[in-house]
Amino acid sequence: MQLSDINGELIDLSLSGAAVIHRSPIRPGSPGTLIFPSYGGIYIPCQVLRSVVQVRRGDTGPEYVFRSAISFNAIPPDQEKSLHEFLQIQIDRLREKQEEAAEQSTH
Repeated sequence: MQLSDINGELIDLSLSGAAVIHRSPIRPGSPGTLIFPSYGGIYIPCQVLRSVVQVRRGDTGPEYVFRSAISFNAIPPDQEKSLHEFLQIQIDRLREKQEEAAEQSTH
Protein backbone atom coordinates (compact mmCIF):
# COMPACT_ATOMS: atom_id res chain seq x y z
CA MET A 1 0.00 0.00 0.00
CA GLN A 2 1.21 3.51 -0.67
CA LEU A 3 0.32 6.96 0.60
CA SER A 4 0.99 9.10 -2.48
CA ASP A 5 4.63 8.26 -3.31
CA ILE A 6 5.48 6.85 0.15
CA ASN A 7 5.43 3.10 0.76
CA GLY A 8 3.60 2.22 3.95
CA GLU A 9 2.05 -0.47 6.08
CA LEU A 10 -1.69 -0.34 6.65
CA ILE A 11 -2.40 -0.87 10.36
CA ASP A 12 -6.05 0.20 10.61
CA LEU A 13 -8.81 0.81 8.11
CA SER A 14 -12.42 1.94 8.12
CA LEU A 15 -14.86 3.18 5.51
CA SER A 16 -13.86 6.77 6.30
CA GLY A 17 -10.09 6.59 6.81
CA ALA A 18 -6.98 4.66 7.73
CA ALA A 19 -3.87 4.53 9.90
CA VAL A 20 -0.56 3.96 8.14
CA ILE A 21 3.03 3.42 9.29
CA HIS A 22 5.78 4.68 6.97
CA ARG A 23 9.44 5.74 7.07
CA SER A 24 9.28 9.17 5.40
CA PRO A 25 7.69 12.23 7.03
CA ILE A 26 4.45 13.66 5.68
CA ARG A 27 2.93 16.94 6.79
CA PRO A 28 -0.47 16.96 8.56
CA GLY A 29 -3.05 18.66 6.36
CA SER A 30 -1.38 17.41 3.19
CA PRO A 31 -3.63 16.06 0.47
CA GLY A 32 -2.71 12.63 -0.79
CA THR A 33 -3.85 9.45 -2.43
CA LEU A 34 -4.04 6.10 -0.69
CA ILE A 35 -3.00 3.54 -3.30
CA PHE A 36 -3.67 -0.19 -3.25
CA PRO A 37 -1.41 -1.37 -6.11
CA SER A 38 -2.99 -4.81 -6.33
CA TYR A 39 -6.48 -5.18 -7.79
CA GLY A 40 -5.46 -3.13 -10.81
CA GLY A 41 -4.63 -0.12 -8.65
CA ILE A 42 -7.27 1.39 -6.38
CA TYR A 43 -6.72 5.12 -5.75
CA ILE A 44 -8.51 6.82 -2.85
CA PRO A 45 -8.12 10.60 -2.46
CA CYS A 46 -7.41 11.51 1.15
CA GLN A 47 -5.97 14.04 3.57
CA VAL A 48 -3.43 13.51 6.34
CA LEU A 49 -4.99 14.40 9.68
CA ARG A 50 -1.90 13.88 11.84
CA SER A 51 1.49 12.22 11.66
CA VAL A 52 3.68 11.39 14.66
CA VAL A 53 7.07 9.75 15.12
CA GLN A 54 7.11 6.37 16.87
CA VAL A 55 9.89 4.03 17.90
CA ARG A 56 9.56 0.37 16.96
CA ARG A 57 11.65 -1.99 19.00
CA GLY A 58 12.96 -4.93 17.01
CA ASP A 59 15.71 -7.53 16.95
CA THR A 60 18.05 -5.12 15.16
CA GLY A 61 17.43 -2.26 17.60
CA PRO A 62 15.07 0.71 17.57
CA GLU A 63 13.57 1.93 14.30
CA TYR A 64 12.00 5.36 13.92
CA VAL A 65 8.80 5.39 11.86
CA PHE A 66 5.87 7.71 11.30
CA ARG A 67 2.28 6.81 12.14
CA SER A 68 -0.24 8.82 10.17
CA ALA A 69 -4.02 9.08 10.43
CA ILE A 70 -5.75 9.86 7.18
CA SER A 71 -9.34 10.58 6.22
CA PHE A 72 -10.81 9.75 2.84
CA ASN A 73 -12.13 12.61 0.73
CA ALA A 74 -15.59 12.50 -0.82
CA ILE A 75 -15.82 10.32 -3.89
CA PRO A 76 -18.32 10.43 -6.76
CA PRO A 77 -21.61 8.74 -5.81
CA ASP A 78 -21.36 6.29 -8.72
CA GLN A 79 -18.07 4.92 -7.29
CA GLU A 80 -19.16 4.81 -3.64
CA LYS A 81 -20.69 1.31 -3.60
CA SER A 82 -17.73 -0.41 -5.29
CA LEU A 83 -15.23 1.46 -3.10
CA HIS A 84 -17.11 0.49 0.09
CA GLU A 85 -17.18 -3.16 -1.05
CA PHE A 86 -13.43 -3.05 -1.73
CA LEU A 87 -12.72 -1.38 1.64
CA GLN A 88 -14.85 -3.95 3.50
CA ILE A 89 -12.81 -6.77 1.94
CA GLN A 90 -9.58 -5.02 2.98
CA ILE A 91 -10.92 -4.39 6.51
CA ASP A 92 -11.78 -8.10 6.88
CA ARG A 93 -8.34 -9.17 5.60
CA LEU A 94 -6.57 -6.76 7.95
CA ARG A 95 -8.54 -8.07 10.94
CA GLU A 96 -7.64 -11.66 10.01
CA LYS A 97 -3.95 -10.72 9.81
CA GLN A 98 -4.14 -8.97 13.19
CA GLU A 99 -5.86 -11.97 14.80
CA GLU A 100 -3.23 -14.36 13.38
CA ALA A 101 -0.44 -12.13 14.69
CA ALA A 102 -2.08 -11.99 18.13
CA GLU A 103 -2.40 -15.79 18.22
CA GLN A 104 1.25 -16.25 17.25
CA SER A 105 2.44 -13.83 19.93
CA THR A 106 0.60 -15.83 22.63
CA HIS A 107 2.25 -19.14 21.68
